[in-house]
Amino acid sequence: MRGRHLLLGTRGGSPLGPRGVVLVITLLLVGLLFVMATTMINLASSDYQVANNESQSIQALFNADAGVEEAKMRVSPNAPTGMGVPIGTDPRWRVYLLSGTTQTQIQGGLDATYNASEATGNYSYYNTVQTGSNTIQWGWARIQHKFDGGGNILYQDVTTGADTTTASWVDGGGTTIYNPPILIVTAEGIQGSVRRQISAEYQPIVSTTTTTNRVVTDPFGNAIHGKSTIFITGNARTDSYDSRIGPYGGTNVHHKVDVSTDSVLPQEIKVNTNSTVDGKAAVGPASLGGDPATGIDNKGDITGTTTTEPSLWNLPLSTIPAGVTNQGPLTIAGNTTKVLNEGTYWFSSISITGNAQLKIQGAVKIFVTGNILINGNGTGNAAPVLTKFSKAENLLIYGTVDPNNSSNKCTQVQIQGNGDLYSAVYAPAASIMVSGNGNVYGSLSGNTVTVNGSHGANFHYDEALANLGESVTTSSVTTYATTGYSRYSWHEIAF
Repeated sequence: MRGRHLLLGTRGGSPLGPRGVVLVITLLLVGLLFVMATTMINLASSDYQVANNESQSIQALFNADAGVEEAKMRVSPNAPTGMGVPIGTDPRWRVYLLSGTTQTQIQGGLDATYNASEATGNYSYYNTVQTGSNTIQWGWARIQHKFDGGGNILYQDVTTGADTTTASWVDGGGTTIYNPPILIVTAEGIQGSVRRQISAEYQPIVSTTTTTNRVVTDPFGNAIHGKSTIFITGNARTDSYDSRIGPYGGTNVHHKVDVSTDSVLPQEIKVNTNSTVDGKAAVGPASLGGDPATGIDNKGDITGTTTTEPSLWNLPLSTIPAGVTNQGPLTIAGNTTKVLNEGTYWFSSISITGNAQLKIQGAVKIFVTGNILINGNGTGNAAPVLTKFSKAENLLIYGTVDPNNSSNKCTQVQIQGNGDLYSAVYAPAASIMVSGNGNVYGSLSGNTVTVNGSHGANFHYDEALANLGESVTTSSVTTYATTGYSRYSWHEIAF
């Protein structure tokens, strides 16, 4: 029996050890699990806070970027109606865009660069264009000029793209070209308690357009041309011939007289009873209101069509060539004969009266800066092959203006009496009058042209003059337009 007690253990004990051990171990395990659980909860909470902060930081950066992009849209010339903001020229100019922020906050320190002394009249405030219940309030943005180290506004040179402090310049054609300013946009994105600020440089997008203009000047292209009134009256007849064939007459009488005016006013071409235009008549362009039905008063005979010009004629006052000097007035009277050898001349006026005669030896150009009077019985061209008085192209008369005194200008050309004129006359500022018994063989271009045949005067267009003296001037005009702004660079501002 005694040995049996020894096998079963000590009296009052447990087969597994002293009493209470299990409870202690259990409590230790529970405590350990609690510590582990608390640690895991703290770690999870910390990770959540880090993730939340990171999320807010990223969102704040995106918010700042949204402010920068809205600023880009607002300064664009193509901004939607009511959303654009004007770009000032004063160095103190600023524009604030507000989203979930207020002007008071900006002035109260939200923007550390706010300067109360320069704000009046220079700072402008606009609320964001983003609206709606789901709109994210991104913060605020500031738009201002970019400056160089000396505090000067920087612009983009429209021709080179380089930075410049020059706001504008004048090109070779006298046009003022404006260089657009470079802008700096600073935006602060706010998300919860997180604030991130970025600064971006925006450079202008400049569109360049070059237009080439081709201007044709054809002073003798039409038989008779005027800027305004053309008047054919008193039994006058206008027809044509070709001096390359021979003198006017016989089979060398044609029907290629084109009479035209740039005017679109009523009755600017008048052909009176018993007067004839042996060709067509044209008034100013239809695009400007020209209408042959109202612009031509035909009581005589126009053998060709009545129409409109495709465009206005280019009729500038002629430029006297360099090196040609003013020889004063050319006055020939009585029985005097004046000979001009081949060349270019400048006279302050011309007066040929009585039985006087002007003989042209070869091709002559005469620039006249005063009035022209051809009266009496004789004037003409002496040509080396054809009989004299038969080649109008040998005498080109340009009524123009004195380059040294604009008050000296050819404003009147009178061809009267019995004096025939073989010449092409181009005097765009002058009233040209043909009357008496004298005929004109050539062409007439002036401000107004009248052919009065009451005493027998007629006009005969020399077809050899077509395209004679024609000049083509080609010029290019380049225009620059700012179509928007593009982000050139950006960086985050630490604060």
